[in-house]
Amino acid sequence: MLFSFSKLIKNANEIWVFFLDLIFPKECLGCGREGTWLCQKCFSNIKLRSEHSCLACKQKTSFAQFCPSCVLNYDLDGVLIAGYYEQKIISKLIKSFKYYFIRELYQDLGKILILFLNDFLNKKGQKFNFQECLIMPVPLSAYRRRWRGFNQAEILARLVADHFNLELSVNELIRNKHTKPQVKLNKMQRENNIKGCFSWCANNLEGRQIILVDDVVTTGATLNECAKILKHHGASKVWGLVVANG
Repeated sequence: MLFSFSKLIKNANEIWVFFLDLIFPKECLGCGREGTWLCQKCFSNIKLRSEHSCLACKQKTSFAQFCPSCVLNYDLDGVLIAGYYEQKIISKLIKSFKYYFIRELYQDLGKILILFLNDFLNKKGQKFNFQECLIMPVPLSAYRRRWRGFNQAEILARLVADHFNLELSVNELIRNKHTKPQVKLNKMQRENNIKGCFSWCANNLEGRQIILVDDVVTTGATLNECAKILKHHGASKVWGLVVANG
């Protein structure tokens, strides 16, 4: 029965994508040019972050870490944010990727992360033991993965790991239950909603540095809950890496 239901969801997603292609021809999300979801000119206009700040209080920091006051409230060490959700093209890319199932957009979103990381490492690399990091996507619940047909964070994590030749883990951090979407909840509700959702099902991490990949961060509640589990199992540092701060 589960297999049949999963197959039904997959077929429904494929029909939905076909419907979108039929009704809405492929055109640039920035300028409307036909034949591509994002033309090179519009991609080149995307602004990447060059300054970093504490996710919680927005105080500028040198390394995207939490400031000395806010870090006491987090298991997460900091969040690397590549772009600006307020930039219309980035928000359209993310929404079209996640909610309209335009999987081709992973290439553009992945390129944003890679370009950002290249610039970041050129400036800050001496403070960051990047080549020894373990890349890991924020997991989806089984329900949401069936509904969407893919985990957008996993696709982006694979791109980053492949490009920088880093170790990738996609099955060991798991999401135990389906929860309400975080987008409509306030900070406290987000923390309560996500509490106890994740578990680690592999060997002790023994001081590993982890980079958790996702598309968007708001309060950091989801990333922080993942970090709590990972540090409980031996991780020394856990950083977030996202396309934008929504």
